[in-house]
Formats: sequence, C-alpha cells, structure tokens
Amino acid sequence: MDTTDTTRPRGRNSSRPNFVFILADDLGYADLRCYGGRASCSPNLDKMAAEGLRFTNGYANSSVCSPSRFAIATGRYQHRLRGGFDEPIATVSPALGLPPEHPTMASLLRDAGYATALIGKWHLGSLPWFSPLKSG
Repeated sequence: MDTTDTTRPRGRNSSRPNFVFILADDLGYADLRCYGGRASCSPNLDKMAAEGLRFTNGYANSSVCSPSRFAIATGRYQHRLRGGFDEPIATVSPALGLPPEHPTMASLLRDAGYATALIGKWHLGSLPWFSPLKSG
C-alpha cells in the first residue's frame, strides 16, 4: 500500500513552488546591502537575494509591529480585527488578538497542502486564546 502524501509540495519535482517569507522588525529598505545599503549587516539575506528573487515594490500597512503583522498575516487592513491598532498588545485578554477562526495566509496555504511554520515573535495576542498553532 502506497502511503505517500501527494498533496504536499516536496522537493524539486513538485509542481508548486516552495517559498519563504521573512519579516524583519525595524529593518529599513536601505539597511540591506542587496538594496543599496552600505553596511554589511545582512550577509545571509544578501546571499539569498543574489541567488533568488527579490521583492522590490512593497509597502508596510503600518509603521509599527503588531498592526503590520495583523495586515501581513491576514491580507486585510489591521483595523478590521481587535488588537490590530494596539502596539504593543500589552493586555493579556481574550478580546485582543488574531482570532483563530479568521483566515490567514498560513491557514490558506495549510489547507492547500503546504507545510507552514513560524519562527520568531508572534505578537498577535496572548496565550491561551491566540497562538500561531491556532492560526495555521
């Protein structure tokens, strides 16, 4: 019996692309050498940019962390969700955070058969009500 899961993209023979999305807090466009910055603060990101695709035309939906994360995670204006205006979300509350039932880029990708992961800061609500494991 073949138990191979053919719905997940794997390796070089996959018909769907693999991708990595990197969000760096407090990083300006000209801070990276690959975009013209003078300091060599990001050799690994610069190497990835040299070997792959660079995103050259994007805008943050907010100038601060949590609201930007709400917008990026959901693809919507951050003020549509409770917590989307709070910076930082300093109150431990079941009302302030990214609702687990709200669609996210991660949940949509997971439902399409992709493996997803979040490494680093969540900052979109407090446990036990909110977490990346509840949002895809």
